[in-house]
Amino acid sequence: MAAMLHDLLAAVSVAARVCVGLVFLLAAMQKASHWRVLAGVVANYRLLPRRMAWPAAAVLPPVEMILAILLLSMQFGPWPAAAAMALLGLFAVAMAINIARGRDHIDCGCGESFLRQTLNWPLVARNLLLAGLLAPSLAMTGGMNMPLVLNGVAAGVGLFLLYLLFNILAALPMERRGHRFA
Repeated sequence: MAAMLHDLLAAVSVAARVCVGLVFLLAAMQKASHWRVLAGVVANYRLLPRRMAWPAAAVLPPVEMILAILLLSMQFGPWPAAAAMALLGLFAVAMAINIARGRDHIDCGCGESFLRQTLNWPLVARNLLLAGLLAPSLAMTGGMNMPLVLNGVAAGVGLFLLYLLFNILAALPMERRGHRFA
């Protein structure tokens, strides 16, 4: 029974690291490709002094890229998962503060410019869910056999595709969601 629990934890851990790693990879690439507007997005949150928006925006894509690589490499123990959880938690808190301030009209800055989304509670929940997915990675110790790793990678890619689908659906204008296309 303990071996079965370990295998399940290992597969879930790999799936979460792949999914969140791909999320960070996509976000880093999108933010890097729109670096000129990223400082404005960071400043728009009004959580940092204005002069700190550009340095924060300059650091964010490389940090996300490094976390993506570390998560996808399945190496370096639990600290990449912990760092990713902290960053996702920071994003969720920044969104929640602005929503509570009544500033839900601003762009989330999630990195997907073609899916511009304003701040809302489902985005906060999404970031917390992504952080929670990584929790099993904190407890994962010991080795994994190749079938477990491959199953975890496949599940992680599947979760990432679901993430993309839900982001696309969430970005659709409300009046278009119920519209039928002929």
